Amino acid sequence: MMGWGIWFLFKEITVFSISDQARLEQEQNTVHVSTHRAGRVIAIAASLGDTLDQGDLIIELDTKAFALDLDGDSRVLQRLSDQLLALDREEGLLARKFAEDDKALRDQLRLLQEQHKLQMSNQQIQSDVAERYERLLEKQQSSELDYLAAKRTYQQMAMATLASEAAISAANDRQEQLANEYQLSVSELGQRRADTQRQLAEVDTRMQQSTLAVDEQRLRAPISGKLASLADIREGEVLLAGQQVATLQAEGNISVQAFFPPALALGHIRPGQNARVKLDGFSWARYGQLQARVERVASAVQKGKILVELSLQGEIPPKLPLLHDLPARVEIATGVKTPYQLLLQRAGDLLSGQAGSSANSLETQ
Repeated sequence: MMGWGIWFLFKEITVFSISDQARLEQEQNTVHVSTHRAGRVIAIAASLGDTLDQGDLIIELDTKAFALDLDGDSRVLQRLSDQLLALDREEGLLARKFAEDDKALRDQLRLLQEQHKLQMSNQQIQSDVAERYERLLEKQQSSELDYLAAKRTYQQMAMATLASEAAISAANDRQEQLANEYQLSVSELGQRRADTQRQLAEVDTRMQQSTLAVDEQRLRAPISGKLASLADIREGEVLLAGQQVATLQAEGNISVQAFFPPALALGHIRPGQNARVKLDGFSWARYGQLQARVERVASAVQKGKILVELSLQGEIPPKLPLLHDLPARVEIATGVKTPYQLLLQRAGDLLSGQAGSSANSLETQ
């Protein structure tokens, strides 16, 4: 009796709030597939109810017009690319010709400068000779004819020197003119290259747009899932831009929704509490049970019940089918009480006339 009394007063027993009004809820991710632009149906690659992977083809529309545009732009692109290569070759030839002409002018200028230096030296020597004949003529030690011949030779050398200087100046002018002509030609080539590259960019943009248009004419599955709806269309039919043709539905996570009386939920059930879920029609002894956790407790009463949302935890028993809207029984651990406290609560419920409600909503373990 003493042992029984100790158990009756101090043994801790887990108390569960029970709801037989629970069901599994599967999140649905529904995506509609619509046409981007008008087009004629040339192929229907999927059927209603098919399970598709992301990117699988559903319907293909006619792409001949875009293919023709792509083919024409491809030819223009090749022609412009050839023009760029020709401009590169022309620029290379121009650079080589300029280098050769510039080298020839520099060699000619160097030769003229050497000749001018030699002429200046010879002119100075002849000037000294003419001056010596002039002094000798004054002293009557030389004939006037010799003096005049020396002076004429000096003048001829001076004229040759002036001609050499003119040739050097002309060579410098020619070299500067050659550089200017080369820079002008390079500038013209650069402008032609810029125009060609601009045209290439425009053609490339058009080709990208045509490629995108071709891809958009192939209506594919945006997500993985089941083909929930498919428009009643046939091959050869013309679809309008923005017309909805299919609906894909992907399966999401499984959650549990349970309904409790307010007296058992409010103040007793809180987010984070552990729970057990047993599926109706599947014996927990044979099939096992699901572990869950309270995620949210509704604050408003709907039709005399409080909605409690739970998330499944841990491993799912392999034999249990998790189907949308499957009925279940939820048991939430709401606290710990001794047999003495449970007896007092039971007596209070009997006296207040709530015995039936508590008996259906409380379970101990």
